[in-house]
Order: sequence, then structure tokens, then C-alpha cells
Amino acid sequence: MLNKKRIQGALSVALITAFCFMAQYKLQAESADTFISPECVAYCEEIGSQYGICPELLEAIMESESSGNPNAQNGNCKGLMQINVRYHQSRMNRLGVSDIFDARGNILLAADYLAELFREYGDPGTVLMLYNGSRDALERGERADYTEYAQTILKRSEQLERLHQK
Repeated sequence: MLNKKRIQGALSVALITAFCFMAQYKLQAESADTFISPECVAYCEEIGSQYGICPELLEAIMESESSGNPNAQNGNCKGLMQINVRYHQSRMNRLGVSDIFDARGNILLAADYLAELFREYGDPGTVLMLYNGSRDALERGERADYTEYAQTILKRSEQLERLHQK
């Protein structure tokens, strides 16, 4: 019984420490420049320029989707930008991306998809809701009733632009 209490106590301390760290990390991310790697920032600049997409938007999506972890996985979504290979295999083939976990390739796939959505729908909030697979994205976009995801990405992108003096 004593060991069980010690384990529970240790777990409680670990959870509290993790919570405090996450809260501090979130606060820093909200008020500071991006925490993603300089290499990925450079890819966002390069690929954003190629596709006419604000690099800070790509960075904000990356922060939200994977916290800058190129090996992130959530179900069928993989990599920095959480690309679902099932839906984007033809895009991968067209762009010559063979490794979904390759940072540059993953960002390239996301930018290509975002550019397609921007061409078709134009509105950044609607585009972000579609990118995120939000239900009723088109109807919500018409009302400018954006999901929390879309609002968060737009706000963070604006913060990064200000920090980068754009």
C-alpha cells in the first residue's frame, strides 16, 4: 500500500510539473517568436514564397499540428503539418515527396494543399477549417463563424508577422 501511495504521489508531482511546464511553454509561444527549428522556419520561408503563402501561417499551422516535431503522428496524419497520406498520395507523387516525415517535403505538401484551397475558397478562415477537416467548414466560413482551430492559427500567424516586423 505504501508503494502505491508513493507512486501516486510521484505521478501527481509529475503531472503538476508537466502542466506548469506546458502553461509556461504556451505563454512563451503566444508572446515569443516560434519555437520550431530554424531549418523548418527556413523551409516555411522558401516554400511560402514559392506558393504565395505567408510563411508565418505555415509556422502557426506547424506549431498547432505537431509542435514542430517532424515525427509527429496522430492517427493517419503524419509529420510537421499532419498530412494524411491516404488523401494526399497523388499530391506526394506529383511533388516527388516519398517520405512523409521529411520536413521539407511535409511542408511542401501542406503548402500545395493550402494553395489549392486558397485558389478555390479565398477566405483564410475557411481554408484553415477545410485543412483541419472541420465539419460544415463552407457554411461556417460563409458566416465567418470560424472554429477555434482557425481562429488560433490566424491569431498566431498575426503574432508571428508582427514579431517578424511584416
